[in-house]
Amino acid sequence: MKQEIEKILVVDDEQVVCNMLTKFLRSSGYCCDAVTCPVEALEILTVGGFDLVISDIRMSGIDGMQLLSRILELPAQIDTIMMSALIETYTYSDIIRAGAADFIAKPFQLAEIKAKIERINRERKMQKELQELNVTMAVLLRRAEKQKDDLSRDIALNMKKSVLPYLDILKKSRFDEQARMSVQILENNLLDICSPFLGNLSRKNADLSSMEARIAHLVKSGKSNKEIASLLGVSLNTVMTHRFRLRAKLGLNQKKINLRSYLNSNEF
Repeated sequence: MKQEIEKILVVDDEQVVCNMLTKFLRSSGYCCDAVTCPVEALEILTVGGFDLVISDIRMSGIDGMQLLSRILELPAQIDTIMMSALIETYTYSDIIRAGAADFIAKPFQLAEIKAKIERINRERKMQKELQELNVTMAVLLRRAEKQKDDLSRDIALNMKKSVLPYLDILKKSRFDEQARMSVQILENNLLDICSPFLGNLSRKNADLSSMEARIAHLVKSGKSNKEIASLLGVSLNTVMTHRFRLRAKLGLNQKKINLRSYLNSNEF
């Protein structure tokens, strides 16, 4: 992660430019060194410690563009501002495409140099804030996922302990046909409502339709095809078709395995 710019290296084969920029940047609160040889600059940068390089392009030995290319290969995250009087040879877009953070044409105003450094600093701060925000969001998402899992577990546990046992008692009670059907509908609706928390088939097997998942619940609870058709308000033929598709999706069509036994053994 790039930190705020504190240390700057000026690279220019004109000593007067090095002296001028070093004096100005130090007076602006930056730690600044300067060299007139790009090869020496590369050796210094390889050791590390600098946040920004302000370099001329036309120099002897290796030019500023070659220096820029070598800087980009260094593990340290160093921004660069390239300088040149040859604006007809080196355009702003060319320099930026080459990997520089900014470009300034000679002759320049010192205030312009300072403004460019401050812009780079603002971008560094925004990148840092964005990275910190991403870390915070990742932590919050993990926490939310854990809370969701905890809630699902608690609801499932409460359903099994506090609701389903009483439904079983009701189903064993002596009711007329209408009351018995109402209890069955109540059970079916409760399972539908709580299915996201109970780990139902529609969640464990994303390719199941909602109707197939509901039929699977009822098969697991021991309902006959006729009872399922009555509860869901569909024809017996529809139930048989969905059961066939359910077995196919579970890979049971070519196996002599009871569907209810399979659902119970797999904790659906």
